[in-house]
Amino acid sequence: MMPKRIPALIAGFAFLVLLAVGLPSCSSSTSPSNPATSKTFTSSVDNSHSHTVTIENAEVQSPPSAGISKTTSSVSGHTHSLTITQAQLTTVNGGGSVTITTGSSDVGGTHTHTFTITKWF
Repeated sequence: MMPKRIPALIAGFAFLVLLAVGLPSCSSSTSPSNPATSKTFTSSVDNSHSHTVTIENAEVQSPPSAGISKTTSSVSGHTHSLTITQAQLTTVNGGGSVTITTGSSDVGGTHTHTFTITKWF
């Protein structure tokens, strides 16, 4: 027969193990060490696919007077152009969001995509 204290000791030990394993993951998820220096956004799904585009923090914090021009990821053998004006970047930097339509592509049928850009840092 097992002494009555052994189950209590096992339960206490299991609690300590769970506590030790759980604490590091909680602290890292609630307080990130550094905000990302860029973010990759995903477009709307049009013509059965989507694209991505990456924007740098600096492009939002100090938007060039000419805005920025990007090329989306290549999907199904094509890319799209994306232009974001200085005013749109300023809106994002102020905490707003902007929706931008890409240039058109004729691959697989004429289509465009939209990106919604929001501040991430």
